Amino acid sequence: MIEPPTRGQGARRVWSDSKGVVWVAEWNSGQLSRYDPKTGAWAQWKAPGSSPKVYAVYVDETDKVWVADWSAQAMLRFDPATQQFESYKSSTPTANVRQIHGRKGEVWTPESAADKLVVYRYK
Repeated sequence: MIEPPTRGQGARRVWSDSKGVVWVAEWNSGQLSRYDPKTGAWAQWKAPGSSPKVYAVYVDETDKVWVADWSAQAMLRFDPATQQFESYKSSTPTANVRQIHGRKGEVWTPESAADKLVVYRYK
């Protein structure tokens, strides 16, 4: 068992990148965390906003990390190289994305509270 270092963080979903690094969405802390199994090292980044609630996480083929933030009802894209978040607001006030998946150039987000599927396309 691997325990994130933030006490009571409320981990919800995990996904690994192309290097085998594990990314964790922390609901209670509002953080995106990274665990490197080769070194045992953790790193955390607080999602933007006053009280983020990150739920689902997905790593695309370029190793950008996508996170669903329920407080903002937005998808966040985190670039590990720059350590910056980009935000994409949902058109639905209660999207509540619980899972994220994708394929090359696309991220798929089922909005469970809105009963719809949203696709984000990127280059």
